[in-house]
Amino acid sequence: MKKQVLLLFALFLFSVETKAQVDSLKINLDFRTRAELDNGYKTLIPAKQKPETNVFSRARLGVDYYWQNLELFMSLQDARIWGEVSSINQRSGSLNVNEAWAKYHFNNKIGIKVGRQILSYDDERLLGALDWQMQGRSFDGAKGIFRFSPQSKLETVVTYNNDDNDANDLADREFYNILDAGERTKSMQIVHYQYLSPKASLSLIGLNNVVQNLNGSHYDMLTVGINAKKYNENLGFFGSAYWQTGKNTLAQSKNAYQFSANIDFILNQNINFILGTEWLSGTNYNAEVSINNSFSPLYGTNHKFNGFMDYFFVGNHFNSVGLKDFYLKSNFKLSPKAALAFSLHGFASNAKLGFDLTENKEYPQYLGTEGDVVFTYKVANVFSMQFGHSQMFATDGMKFLKKVQEPASMQSWTWLGLDFGSRFKVKK
Repeated sequence: MKKQVLLLFALFLFSVETKAQVDSLKINLDFRTRAELDNGYKTLIPAKQKPETNVFSRARLGVDYYWQNLELFMSLQDARIWGEVSSINQRSGSLNVNEAWAKYHFNNKIGIKVGRQILSYDDERLLGALDWQMQGRSFDGAKGIFRFSPQSKLETVVTYNNDDNDANDLADREFYNILDAGERTKSMQIVHYQYLSPKASLSLIGLNNVVQNLNGSHYDMLTVGINAKKYNENLGFFGSAYWQTGKNTLAQSKNAYQFSANIDFILNQNINFILGTEWLSGTNYNAEVSINNSFSPLYGTNHKFNGFMDYFFVGNHFNSVGLKDFYLKSNFKLSPKAALAFSLHGFASNAKLGFDLTENKEYPQYLGTEGDVVFTYKVANVFSMQFGHSQMFATDGMKFLKKVQEPASMQSWTWLGLDFGSRFKVKK
């Protein structure tokens, strides 16, 4: 299969290169690697357990071809952990097509985009490229693009999912095997409107997930939301609000919300501070089984929101007790090439955690405090490096939530990342 993909890609490159002389062709090359010291990443590390070290990498090749109103794009990538296959392995299984789509503009106001593509909207709270993870995130779907003005645009998206497993296709259903973001989604329908001005923006989104239960039944889970931003000279306000209703994959009735509010204090062109909070609703431990009040950020780039240690909504914490996050973030531009970012988070559950039988009372909802620091240095236009360190100070509530009774006294995560990238264009 891999040989066939490579052959098709080579033929595509050849056919594109022969036509590049009459229009244009862009080549994107990207390589990144990140070494991590995991001493409590995503969950509390138990006492006496040694930290784990991993090195992740990604190599990505993208080809972007333009011909009049047509744009064709294909991106191949290899995402892996160092040493996960032997040095003589010929089939690692890590090579895949990240994107492969065609975009056609009927005129300067209407266009379509069909194929494997990245869906990224607003601050990526609900739908994002997930570029922090080496594999990223992309969808198979069709998109309609309607531009009303230079500042105003509407996009509609439809996806459809099937695993091409005939054994699952019974007479009354097409069963889908893949759970993504906690839901077994057969199809998505998205409507997104955005208005942009130099110092303000407003967007509205509606996302319907057609989810599938294990018995083959289908339900609609609807998420609607708004994102807004307004900046003055040295002060900015931005935030979001979402509401989820319908039923989820487990056939539970959904009634959930999210909102965030932020104030951005811009001291000068080199320093700013952001004070904010985000609340995501949760389900009480003693709630009825048929009820689900846990907001799901679904396909968002969750790493950028609730602390870099990813204790919440990064492959975990879905359909749980929700979250209240109170934070202070700061950014310092030290030089044209160097920057320092620092953030402090205070976490609490947004629903009741559980009952402590030994103390004969409910667990306190405060979960802990996290501090993150990231130093970035741009070595050259094609090479940048980042160094980050995060530390979690967990409470008994966090121990109960993560089911780790005796965690180590030190919970931390340290990483070093190197990014290399180059883009060049061939023109007529």
